[in-house]
Amino acid sequence: MTLSVVGGGDLERLGIQDFEELSRFVPGFEVQNQSPNNPGFVIRGITSDSGAATNEPRVSLYQDGVSISKSRGSYVELFDIDRVEVAKGPQSTLYGRGALIGAVNIIQNKARVGRNEGAFGISYGNFDGWTADAMGNAAIGDNAAIRLAGRVRMRDGTVENLLGGEDYNSVDTRAVRGAFRAETGGLTFDLIGNYQEDHPNGTAFKSIAYNPTDPVTGAVIGDRGRNSGAALAPGAGFEDNRPLGLDRTVWGVTGIAGLDLGGDFSLHATTAYRRFKALEIFDADGLSLPVLTAAEDARGRQFSQDLRLAYEGDRISAFVGASYFYENGSQRTPAQFDERVALARLAGVLNGGGAIPGRPATDPAPLALFANPAFTSQLLQGVAGAYGVLLPAWRRRRRSPPI
Repeated sequence: MTLSVVGGGDLERLGIQDFEELSRFVPGFEVQNQSPNNPGFVIRGITSDSGAATNEPRVSLYQDGVSISKSRGSYVELFDIDRVEVAKGPQSTLYGRGALIGAVNIIQNKARVGRNEGAFGISYGNFDGWTADAMGNAAIGDNAAIRLAGRVRMRDGTVENLLGGEDYNSVDTRAVRGAFRAETGGLTFDLIGNYQEDHPNGTAFKSIAYNPTDPVTGAVIGDRGRNSGAALAPGAGFEDNRPLGLDRTVWGVTGIAGLDLGGDFSLHATTAYRRFKALEIFDADGLSLPVLTAAEDARGRQFSQDLRLAYEGDRISAFVGASYFYENGSQRTPAQFDERVALARLAGVLNGGGAIPGRPATDPAPLALFANPAFTSQLLQGVAGAYGVLLPAWRRRRRSPPI
């Protein structure tokens, strides 16, 4: 097995706060964070990023031995961590059929018996980005302890919203974890609860073929630079007029028990329940005109139970066990087209096709132009004619008053 391990001390020393930053220090491992709802985990050049409820992942993620592999619920904050293990190459024998390319295992810090300690840290960076972490561990008698850790991470968007409002590609994450541990004789028990919310303003899918323009006046308000400002807006009435952005919640509870049976034998059990829901709305075409507005509403809940009998001898290590896993997931992907603007894009005349003299082909015309039936009729006739279909000219008809 090719295994890379990054300890909690290294995470703090290197300032690693999420998977995308972690991947810069692990050879053969890359994470593409389009948004917390749509990450891509890549091991040795092969990507696992499908959000479909029916798809098996090719890179499995685990949190204290519990699968969190579904893409829309797998991106979690790395705070108060003991270590992160990245196993590269096929790992189906140890991690199941979802680990065809590899596996990532997050080991969180558990409550520490007999210790009273706490920590707090805050950092600040550009784009008004700041992160606050806090942790407290308290002993309960001689054989039990509780631990509470949390993180708030905020950052303004890195792509300016040229139409006003919050900038795109922002960070808005809050996460909290509670842990309880009890030890008595040869029995240990850990109870861990995780909760995380993400509310970034939206991902900037910006067109580099057309300049950002004001959809009302048609005035050019930006350029086609990849990292410059964008003019994006959802279609009217889409998803009850929700703004662009993500609303995502992930939570779970895990119980881990271990019993020393003596004679190099031990019994281990892990029980877990987890849920996530995420609704992300984005301007998929990247233009200031509402050609295509899309969304993804993903939800999932799962229950798992693992039981393992292990043997640790001087020369031989072995285990036998059983596992039960239940999952119920769904994915809804609504989309809205403005057929008038889509027709102009198909005809290559988003600039108005000469209706606005001297307007460059890279500058979309005001939205009102595409609402003109005569203009739309001409476009439709031209597109149909290119395929050998002749359509009659549009005429405005007057209705006679009733008698």
